[in-house]
Amino acid sequence: MKKNVLKVAFVALGMMFCTHANAQLSDILKNAAGTAIDQATGNSTIGKVAGDLLGNLLGTTDVSEKSLVGTWTYSQPGVAFESENVLASVVSSKVEKTMQNGLTKVGFTSGKVVMTLNEDKTGTITYNGKSAKINWAVDGTNLKLTFPLLNQGVTMNTKLTGNELQVAMKSDKLLSLVNAITSKVGTVNSTLGTLNTLTKNVKGMYMGLKFTKK
Repeated sequence: MKKNVLKVAFVALGMMFCTHANAQLSDILKNAAGTAIDQATGNSTIGKVAGDLLGNLLGTTDVSEKSLVGTWTYSQPGVAFESENVLASVVSSKVEKTMQNGLTKVGFTSGKVVMTLNEDKTGTITYNGKSAKINWAVDGTNLKLTFPLLNQGVTMNTKLTGNELQVAMKSDKLLSLVNAITSKVGTVNSTLGTLNTLTKNVKGMYMGLKFTKK
């Protein structure tokens, strides 16, 4: 019974996205749906699917400035959702893979991007051997990074789990952040721009970056 209900849900989901998303995104959803069905109908993996849903939620706990002071190294992309829903298990892993493929093309890979946040609210982001100065501030669950030389700022939801920091934002803000760090505007837009289509059609979906504290 559970298997049939899941199949109906994912078929309906696929029809919705075939209408609104392009072919590439439709394929992502179809492949992810098949994987999710296989997982959810196996006795040993239902708990994992539920755990993934919780792990992909946005941060709801205020983050202290003191906890963010230090050096953070980029580890991997992530996808976050406003609430628990079936889409989280369907699309998150596939979108994360698509994000990583795009980020890799501009040299945004694990260990290659380092963010340092100082106690005086200044800091730097180092990418490909070059450093950009930043200012930062915390407001509840949000972290705002400002790039003085570019007169540009990005506000992100923040989730801190142990020594892992997840920052999540809408895809257009992710493009702005990566553009500011890498200065490869055209390349970033062409490699990650299709994610805008997906986030516009998936309510409450955010693109994320994960950092590990040194």
